Amino acid sequence: MDAAIERPRLNDGLSVAAGSRRLILVEAPAGYGKSTILSDWVRNTPMPSAWLTLDRFDAQPERLFRGILAAIQSAAARDFPAMNEVLLSHDRALVQDEAASYDHLLGALELLDQPLAVVIDDVHLAGPGLVDGIVGVLTRSAPPSLKLVLSGRDHSSLRLERLRYSGGLEEFRTGDLAFTLEEAARFADGLGRAPGWDVEEIWAATAGWPVAIHAAFLGVRQAQTEPEGASGVFTSESAFADYIAEEVLSQLDEPLADFVLRATTCDWLERGLAIELSGLPTAGILLQECLRKGLFLEETDFREDEAVYHWQPLFAAQCRGILEYRNPVLAEHLHRVAARYYEDVDVSESVAQALMGREPQLAAEALGGRWVEYLLRNGLHALEQLCLDLAAPWCDDAEVLLIRAVCRSLAGDVSSAAVLNRRALAGVADIDAGRRQRLESFADLLGLLPRDSVTAAGHAAAVQNDDGGHAGEPTTEVALLRRTDIHGRDGSPLANTVAGTVRGIDASVEERVGVASEIALAHAAAGDLMGADKIALYALESAQDLGWSADGPGDSAWLARGIACYWVDDLVSARSHLDKIQHAGNGVTSAAKLCAFYRVLIDCAGGDEVQVAASRSQLASPQNRGLFGPSWQTFSVMARAKLAEASGDLAGALAMVKPLGVGGHPPLVETFLAELLRRGGNFADALRCTESLPERQRNAYIGTSMALTESLIAAKSGDMTTAHERIEHAISLAEPQCVLRPFAERHDDLSGLLVQHAVWGTAHEAFVAARMTPSTHDDSMTTFLYWSLTERELEVLTYMRSMMTAADIGSALFISVNTVKTHQRSIYRKLGAASRRDVLKIAAARGIL
Repeated sequence: MDAAIERPRLNDGLSVAAGSRRLILVEAPAGYGKSTILSDWVRNTPMPSAWLTLDRFDAQPERLFRGILAAIQSAAARDFPAMNEVLLSHDRALVQDEAASYDHLLGALELLDQPLAVVIDDVHLAGPGLVDGIVGVLTRSAPPSLKLVLSGRDHSSLRLERLRYSGGLEEFRTGDLAFTLEEAARFADGLGRAPGWDVEEIWAATAGWPVAIHAAFLGVRQAQTEPEGASGVFTSESAFADYIAEEVLSQLDEPLADFVLRATTCDWLERGLAIELSGLPTAGILLQECLRKGLFLEETDFREDEAVYHWQPLFAAQCRGILEYRNPVLAEHLHRVAARYYEDVDVSESVAQALMGREPQLAAEALGGRWVEYLLRNGLHALEQLCLDLAAPWCDDAEVLLIRAVCRSLAGDVSSAAVLNRRALAGVADIDAGRRQRLESFADLLGLLPRDSVTAAGHAAAVQNDDGGHAGEPTTEVALLRRTDIHGRDGSPLANTVAGTVRGIDASVEERVGVASEIALAHAAAGDLMGADKIALYALESAQDLGWSADGPGDSAWLARGIACYWVDDLVSARSHLDKIQHAGNGVTSAAKLCAFYRVLIDCAGGDEVQVAASRSQLASPQNRGLFGPSWQTFSVMARAKLAEASGDLAGALAMVKPLGVGGHPPLVETFLAELLRRGGNFADALRCTESLPERQRNAYIGTSMALTESLIAAKSGDMTTAHERIEHAISLAEPQCVLRPFAERHDDLSGLLVQHAVWGTAHEAFVAARMTPSTHDDSMTTFLYWSLTERELEVLTYMRSMMTAADIGSALFISVNTVKTHQRSIYRKLGAASRRDVLKIAAARGIL
């Protein structure tokens, strides 16, 4: 290296360990500076020491013994004359008698009158016979005055459990040897850091891996000295890839090295995916071998009783680069294998792998079936941009065009949506019947299907029934059609269209209800909370008309309602709606992933310590382990950080999110990360989070949250003009959709600023005044929360507070008992309640009663 730094924390740690432990284990992959750290310690410690560096020939027990004996003799000649005499008397004839040789050395070590540190470096090169040779004997039988220090990448062949549990072993592993941010900064200074070096970004990207930090700093320095230097953290990637190839992969047996190159196609993998990538049924055993050898792999979680493994991202990226250079055809094939594996598990990962495999058709097919999940994780802008970036002809695929039409509709650009939809419908003949039926269902419910697509029979039946021409119960189509009569405040035009459009096209009513649920969730993800709640309510009522049970395809609708209620700060209803998903028990769907995240947010917002503890247990429960999948891991980290913060451990929460770095995360994660960093006093990183998410990528509640965080940071720095501009922007986004949760979450910090803002001047005086009052349920919120209750339902709800039966209420309102029961069932559905007591509790919490 061009520069070296002192690392006193490790020197002190080694000295303390040597004073109280018999064995010190220093284990980490290549490039963590194990030899450098130990040589610094040996140079600085007053304890006498001996040093031996192994090579591959030391796998021979006799050679290894001679090497260790020579190292100890060298130290004895300087500091232990009595022991040295015994060692020199060693009869060379004993060399052939292994046991006698070992006993002779142990006898000599008994003469130590002070501690002696014996450092054996690169001990992994001794191979699997280590445990039965001299090193194994020394770990088990050497006197306490011998301090054995073993350094290498793998010590799995040694039996250390007895020492570990008796307190005789001290271990220094990857996390201990990685650079801290302060060490990385000092190292950069030693290399001649220039003003443009972003040390923290490099440190976060490398996870403190010393050799990677060194390569990154050299790359940045090269970029600054060359007129057209490359940009990014790693500008000398070829040199770093050469290091991985020479110092890591070439040290492995060829079959294991080939397995590593194949298995690093994905940062996250399970045994099943490893088998698919390697073509080896023994892939699970090889993953365990990688763990034992310290090959930048960790076992992080379990999914359905299968271990989930995570490669160090930088190492995996370099391995992918090596394979792409050596065998580009194989590299692309493996990406396509991974894309197919993840197609039904994690659409974001599937699409990313398909694109790396230069297979846009596979990406389009994965996206066509599960675009809502992609929207939930990545946001509306990312989904639309992905569709635009697909290579021809897949950017003009019918389903891709429909997704773009939905994106334009959600963004309020109805005219462009209609044009895209017409192009989508023109291509339906080229796709299979199942996809065509689903596409037409979306187009129909979006109100974009041409009128001539309505079958005459279906239209006639709808008109005839709606006019009351037939006696008895209406058909399901008519029941759905009558959802057009929805009272209260309207959502978006698209929401009204979906809630009022059901035609007699080929798609089944059941499928249209499922599609409506997905559209409701898309509205919630796009920030249209009113539209989401309206469409979700339509879908759930329709599902009940169809006689569906709780485990029908209503998860998306319940989640949409739960998200809407959370952001308008109706936590009771939000939890009630999300409970419906959990009770359904539908596995690792996108709804289940986001439901688990929002359940944590709701419990943290409620402030109940018991509920927070229960939420933490639920997140760590067997059914939720491995729930989030590769592309949702940041949600898992953020959920755990929120729970830590809610328990009063702000420092712990900040430590959890530190490895994430800033920027490049899903919008929802970036939003909560920015606010957490602000609360922790890390204003610079908080602003970097907000800057990483441009305004066009923010929906109503993301934009409100981000703008409030920006406002509070500006106020803290004394920039009151910016503070007031950002808070006014937040209010302008929040008021139309009644986004109240960001204000409630920051209530204590915002209270004084809101008073100043009212004096400063605002176009939203009523909204600001409501936020300055202690009540969390003002009129605008209540209006939104029960906009879907009809006047008659409100009357029935009022009577439900009493002990009156349905017959008594019917008599009081001059309506039949059946009509009262119909209204009651509708109230239960709309409020997400399961009983009369729940209805009254939710209505009271909302301020309706």
